[in-house]
Amino acid sequence: MKKLLLAIGTLCALTLITIPVVRAIRTTSAPIEAPADQRHERELSEKHRERIARRKARQAAYEHFIDSTVLSHNFIFYPSMFNVEPAGGSNLINNPNAELAIYSDWADICLPYYRGFTPPYRLAVVNTVITTLNGYTAVQTNDGWNVTFNSWLYSGNEYTFTLQIYSSSGSAQLQLSSDFYPTTTYWGSISAVR
Repeated sequence: MKKLLLAIGTLCALTLITIPVVRAIRTTSAPIEAPADQRHERELSEKHRERIARRKARQAAYEHFIDSTVLSHNFIFYPSMFNVEPAGGSNLINNPNAELAIYSDWADICLPYYRGFTPPYRLAVVNTVITTLNGYTAVQTNDGWNVTFNSWLYSGNEYTFTLQIYSSSGSAQLQLSSDFYPTTTYWGSISAVR
């Protein structure tokens, strides 16, 4: 009986020693798994890879189109929504004539705009043509373009137009600020002049 208990004790001790060693050998000899992105890429069928490549090419072509449109100085900003800063309520623009068209050296403007020194502001429409774009700059950013220019709009109040254009989506944000009136922010999209 003594020998049997000694054999069982020895067997248990060997088991306790060998199990961690076997586990360590298994984990080191197991194949190293690829990162999740590489596994996902392998799992994609050829059809899926072609579709992804076509979408990437279409997106790159669209971004190139937006960039070349801005550089041509012939584009139109179509606003769909605007509000007065700071913290004014957003308003939809349903007027199909609302736009800011930039041509080579002039601009055509038809935009709703808030006037007044203090609330409540009056809603008016800036409807004019600017024959000179003072300080016109188009600077490329990480997201697209930042286009700015100034104008007196035939008044004693200088207006600054700041248009942020996002190349990946074609969307844009225009801020119309002046010396006397609150800043009005517009959201919309741009399009090439046809």
